[in-house]
Amino acid sequence: MRIYVCIPVEFFESENFVSSRKNFCRNLSHALKKYYGRINPLDIEFFKNSSDRSDRTDFYIMENSKRQGFELQIQEIIKNLFIKYFPGLHLNNICLNYQRAKPDFRPSDLLSENKKSDEFDYEKLSLNYKAQKARYNFNQVILSEDTLEKVKEAADMVSLSVREKVFEEWGLKNIIPHAASALNFYGSPGTGKTMLAEAVADYLKKKIIRATYADIESKYHGEGPKMVKAIFLAAKREDAVLFIDESDALLSKRLTNVTDGSAQAINSMRSQLLISLEQFDGIVIFASNLVINYDKAFLSRLISVEIPDPDVEARKSIWERHMFGEGIKIPFAEDVQKNYLVSELAEKYKEFCGREIKNAVLHSCVSAARRKNNQISKDDIINACERVKTEAEKVRNAADHTQSKNHVTQTIQNVLNNSK
Repeated sequence: MRIYVCIPVEFFESENFVSSRKNFCRNLSHALKKYYGRINPLDIEFFKNSSDRSDRTDFYIMENSKRQGFELQIQEIIKNLFIKYFPGLHLNNICLNYQRAKPDFRPSDLLSENKKSDEFDYEKLSLNYKAQKARYNFNQVILSEDTLEKVKEAADMVSLSVREKVFEEWGLKNIIPHAASALNFYGSPGTGKTMLAEAVADYLKKKIIRATYADIESKYHGEGPKMVKAIFLAAKREDAVLFIDESDALLSKRLTNVTDGSAQAINSMRSQLLISLEQFDGIVIFASNLVINYDKAFLSRLISVEIPDPDVEARKSIWERHMFGEGIKIPFAEDVQKNYLVSELAEKYKEFCGREIKNAVLHSCVSAARRKNNQISKDDIINACERVKTEAEKVRNAADHTQSKNHVTQTIQNVLNNSK
């Protein structure tokens, strides 16, 4: 197995590097043996990083670890050995790559001063992600005071005033080097997890980068870990809140008994996410409907906040906000009595959360506009609610239809098998 280490040019040519290189290679091969098997110290090669990467050290391990889930330990081993044998090498920008590269990978060609590698150019990949202004604020979020306070406390962990006092003045940076905050919003669909994430960005006066698992996962083997590094780099560059929706697929349990490349790629991506979380100075927010699928290694690093289904008082507030809130100019008919209707709707449609309420208001307005009505009546709103309710029930029952068809198919197959 080969290991490539690409270090800054000035350090490559230093006296310290020449004198310590041999001992570093011997001790590194010994320390990594239990993870990768026997490593010949002569197979650890050093190269000069290109001039546009003069502040970075890239470390490429050309095999997947035989033991899954130990990437953080491997990272610490490498960093500690760098500190011991190369004390002058800056460790703030070490990029560790555990994924096997292409068979024709040649660092001497790839990282020469005259060529730039797209394969490992995380800066270029990070440009795919753009930070945008938050669309919501806490005044628009309807949640209990306890839930909002927990979210604000986690957000304040990365605010400048709190960071300077807690991590600098009080010295917590000695035990917590990276003042990061990783939040996990979980709950039923439509309860406002995305809105809350944007409100956090607004609260911190930051922009937000929105992404999903589909934005990170790649059909190409080994691309997932690079995309993870790239998206964190984008958030760091733009000093933005990083919001990853549909995160249960990304944070789910790492695969055991790995036998194919696809499974290895998934594990590598999840392991890279753990590393990125450890190194990130900022706030990351995950959102999921299936928190039960999360890997415990992720859960232990996240501040989890349940976003509950709204109770009757919360539903009243949501109905009022959508129908009579600031900037809303819906022309209601005389039969719409604000307080009475809001209470009636909140009591009658107990299963509705924010998304269903929003859709009901939208359907009532669109329906009236299509009929060229200039006012929205109470019947328009009730009919829209019934439509939303019926659509939701059809979606919930769709799984039963699928099971029924599978049952019929299995029954037919059993009959055919018995008739043979």
